[in-house]
Amino acid sequence: MRKIAILFLIIMLSISCNKLDKKIDYANILENCFLTAEIEILNEACASFESQLSENYPNEPMGIKYKQFLNDIGSINAPIALLKNTPKTIVTKLKNSSAFDKIWIQYSETYYEDDSYEIQVETNLKNTENETEYTPKDFYITNPKGIYLDCLISNQKNKYINEYLTFLKEIGDISPTILAQGLANTMEDDDYNDKTVRLVIAINLFYELELNMAS
Repeated sequence: MRKIAILFLIIMLSISCNKLDKKIDYANILENCFLTAEIEILNEACASFESQLSENYPNEPMGIKYKQFLNDIGSINAPIALLKNTPKTIVTKLKNSSAFDKIWIQYSETYYEDDSYEIQVETNLKNTENETEYTPKDFYITNPKGIYLDCLISNQKNKYINEYLTFLKEIGDISPTILAQGLANTMEDDDYNDKTVRLVIAINLFYELELNMAS
């Protein structure tokens, strides 16, 4: 009887450890387009984001935490504590990763391809005594022509995320508030358990907001 009890305890501890050691693999959907090291840093970023979600929304299942985050961003009720508490190391890792340029691009690089951005800056500087007052502020957007969007669109099946990604590809610069509202208003609770849904919310909304707050 004692041996059975010990065996049962070992089994339960093993199951518990496996649950704790379960790694996030949301970015694995990009394996045909991204390097292994790039996928690892994106998965690490998602894991860090989920840790922050758990601190900010402690009483709900993980899928609903994602939903609450979208609702907060969409209602302009930005979870400042969550954004402020992001480990700088993970943002730095993202910036230094080769994955960064596959996902993001500065607004001016895409929408001022004819050098009109530089011309606009020079014109503004000539027309004001304050050299920075009317200088257009640059910011990061998900690259509408980048491999990241193409890869996700080709490899995932969630219709809401597919519409969202296609919209990003066609329109490009869209307010995070509008994007969050659109997703929150269309997806069902079960959709938030989809790995691609979680990847897109973490990378394209949360970390994009982080990058632009820091820039």
